[in-house]
Amino acid sequence: MGKRRVGPLLCAAALSAFAWWGGGTGSGTVAHAAVGPITVNLTESSEAFKNPIMGFRPSRYINDSSFADREYSDIYKHYIKYTDLETDATDSVQKIKDWSNAAWAGIENKNIKVVPRVVIVYPGTGEFWPNGVPHDDPVNEWLSDTLKSRLVAFIAKLGQAWDNDPRVAFVELGLYGNWGENHIYPNKFPDGTDRIPLSFQTALGDAYTAAFHNKKVLVRYPETFPDYNFGIQWDSFALPDDAAGGNGEISRDTWRTQINSGEVAYDWGDQSNLGGSPDGTLGNASHTNYVIDWIMNTHTSSLGWISDYTASNSSVEAGATAMQKVLGYRFVLNQATFTGNVTPGGTMNVSFQVVNKGSSPFYYNWPVEASLLKSDGSIAWKGLFQADIRNWLPGTNWNSTNRSYSQAPATNTVNGSFTIPTSVPNGTYTLALSILDPSGWKPSVRFANTNYYAGGRTPIGKVGIGMDPANQNLGTFASLKSDNTLGYSLQSGAYDGGASGGSGDTQAPTAPSNLVSTGKTASTVSLSWSASTDNVGVAGYDIYRSGTYAGSSTGTSFTDTGLQAQTTYTYTVKAKDAAGNVSNAGNAVSVTTDAAGGGGTSVTYEAEASGNTLAGGAATASCSACSGGSKVGYVGNNSGTLQFNGVNAPASGTYTLTISYLNGDAARSAQLSVNGGAATSLSFPSTGGWSTVGTVQTSVQLSAGNNTLKLSNASGWAPDFDRIRLNTGSSGGTDTQAPTVPANVAVTSATTSSLTLGWSPSTDNVGVTGYDVYRNGVYAGTTAAAAYTDTGLASGTTYSYTVKAKDAAGNVSAASGAASGTTNASGGGSALLLDNFDNSPAWPGSNDLGKWTGANGFANNAGVLENGALKLQYNNAGWFGSDVTQSITGYSKLIVRIKGAAGGEESQFHLILGGAEKTLGAFSGDTVTTSYKDISIDLAANGVNRASPGQLQMSFWYGSAGTVWIDEIRFE
Repeated sequence: MGKRRVGPLLCAAALSAFAWWGGGTGSGTVAHAAVGPITVNLTESSEAFKNPIMGFRPSRYINDSSFADREYSDIYKHYIKYTDLETDATDSVQKIKDWSNAAWAGIENKNIKVVPRVVIVYPGTGEFWPNGVPHDDPVNEWLSDTLKSRLVAFIAKLGQAWDNDPRVAFVELGLYGNWGENHIYPNKFPDGTDRIPLSFQTALGDAYTAAFHNKKVLVRYPETFPDYNFGIQWDSFALPDDAAGGNGEISRDTWRTQINSGEVAYDWGDQSNLGGSPDGTLGNASHTNYVIDWIMNTHTSSLGWISDYTASNSSVEAGATAMQKVLGYRFVLNQATFTGNVTPGGTMNVSFQVVNKGSSPFYYNWPVEASLLKSDGSIAWKGLFQADIRNWLPGTNWNSTNRSYSQAPATNTVNGSFTIPTSVPNGTYTLALSILDPSGWKPSVRFANTNYYAGGRTPIGKVGIGMDPANQNLGTFASLKSDNTLGYSLQSGAYDGGASGGSGDTQAPTAPSNLVSTGKTASTVSLSWSASTDNVGVAGYDIYRSGTYAGSSTGTSFTDTGLQAQTTYTYTVKAKDAAGNVSNAGNAVSVTTDAAGGGGTSVTYEAEASGNTLAGGAATASCSACSGGSKVGYVGNNSGTLQFNGVNAPASGTYTLTISYLNGDAARSAQLSVNGGAATSLSFPSTGGWSTVGTVQTSVQLSAGNNTLKLSNASGWAPDFDRIRLNTGSSGGTDTQAPTVPANVAVTSATTSSLTLGWSPSTDNVGVTGYDVYRNGVYAGTTAAAAYTDTGLASGTTYSYTVKAKDAAGNVSAASGAASGTTNASGGGSALLLDNFDNSPAWPGSNDLGKWTGANGFANNAGVLENGALKLQYNNAGWFGSDVTQSITGYSKLIVRIKGAAGGEESQFHLILGGAEKTLGAFSGDTVTTSYKDISIDLAANGVNRASPGQLQMSFWYGSAGTVWIDEIRFE
């Protein structure tokens, strides 16, 4: 279908040319072209389809173990517990990387990218405070300097782990407040507000700016972080009750360079324009258009919660298709012109026109590729245009009456001139366009045109090399929506295209300069350098370790991982541009990794750590080159002092101390006092600048246990200080003895999604600092106590655990004996599950039968989900309801898996089902205890109408106060 018609030449050329118009799926008409340019008009596809970093954006919640499959989703928000990434301040960046590799394993093969939001408090699920941060007051815990400095240091680690991770689409600032939304509502700060205070905005804003050069950062409220170039995550998207949030996003007007995303809110407020659920929004054209109006006005690229719609419902699917086509970018090719006959070694000119018919730009500089395909679809040649797709902007000033932008999107023209190597054999080739993910240089972003080949390329015509093209038959086109073959790579070298790319760019960037090491561990080396320049633009940098390619970065920093301890590596960096031109290597730097054991013989203490004492004018400041993202300055000049507290030595003796510092002046000095003793003067040479870190070593005499080290200067300024590192292997005081092996490891309790372990404590010659827990041989988490709860597990599944003990010197015991446990089944093999409260589907809204569920009137509102159960706090009020509305004649029992805070709650509420109403105790004759148990109700014996059960209700209106947790409701 869709035969192509011979048309007039659409460019000013003396030679005649062949032109055709494509439409629909099918094969083109065979035709021949004369020598000269060929112009084609292309047709927009009617399909909605997946594209990276845009569209419907599902969430992977705290206890989810995988990414739910959704038809239009390539981007997923991921809520992450703080303690999954860091428990102790000394935890390394590698721990974040290891967790990420486990949680995101294989997503690159599905073309999925994630939006991580790290949370400390997730109401209804849990609190995940790291060790050393006070959290005994729901208001003041968010105001402490200890929290502030810990978050700043942690953000620096996140940047090292994620700024160059191709799996990360962008990051939400998160961390602070309930759900990481930067508020403590319903609580209030002393000034009467509930939003993140300005001091924390400044500290976290500076930290994220320093940590993330290559990923966009989003904040929750448009009125917060006003001095930072961040995007917005409007988590009450399109809700009439929060129109101020959307209007604030519009007035902030940063959408051209910063991502706007959001979540349609279905759990509060006025739902009259939203329909109360994803299906309610997308199944009603008026509701769909209402949300689309907000999308277009705010230039929003992705939306959550609404993504949980029912795709099998035709009316809902129609709304989803309409919304997916406007969410984010939608690049449509209008026209293309190219050279039809190219002499081997000659020039092929290609130009095309593209319009963005979506609501937002694409926010990263991904390259556009031209390729010549052989008859079997393989690549004969490829090269890059000099094009910046970030400039392909949508329209502006949305008009909801005529449903279009008053200022239509611009037509962008891209021109390229390519030299075709003589190595390309004579013949006819298909010219195709594609937009590449730089992580692997694979086709990724797709044009919304009917011309489409599976694998991500848009064919535009046939080119003859050394001859006229034999025909213009492009073959059968593929469906955009159904193509799930795209992916990207976690490692990427230099682009391997043909001759220099579009616009004849043959000039390489300048060589990177000022390469330095900004930090190291036993297995990692962190580097930074000064940016290169280029006549068109620098696309990235390739890092070489001892002459071998180690990785790539689009920014001026890189952390090399997986290295050998106490080994010297030499690094160089080369810059590259989009045309594939590569610079010479810059200066080399040699770095020796620390001793083995993750700091087992080398312990690091950050200058800005909350446990230190700063006096006089000494103050913490941001420092992108520093190991923790911060430094301490203004030490000296008589009153400014910095004292490191809790510097632990395994035994009395002499130790080597390495001080990392910054000094942009000539040599400065400082006095070092240990445990209040006589001070020793140290000289700190210039490091060449206040953003360059150097080191000085000295010997110190320490006592067994904790020590204090104080830096001062009574007569002048000292340098700025980054950190100190104590080599505990430099004297007879070295602790090399590992703790004893944990004994009696056992699984002590289970739910459908968690297992709790306990064991007998280990002993150590100095002291046990914690335990690492391994699930099926893979690291699962750490704990300071002899107990651990592993969450986010699959129901009805057996897991095997071992435990290792560790001490402060990094010595680790052998693994314990294995202990196995099985999570509770989710309803049993023949059961009908009503709800297991795992937040899938999200609470409240729908149950596991796909029917309505909700609650109100409780002391904790609609109840909250906590560790995979519904927590209901009642005080002579509270109502729970969940539709069944289907026959349950095939089942004889209702099972309620429940526990109570005090026990005995079975008589404190009534249960109603199928015309029968009794207390839970009267229905079952059983009691509620403080541990989960299955309360079984005989349906027939209690007169329940199983053919038409209606709604299951629980009413807590009978003069009692208490708390119950419902883990699961099912029929058997």
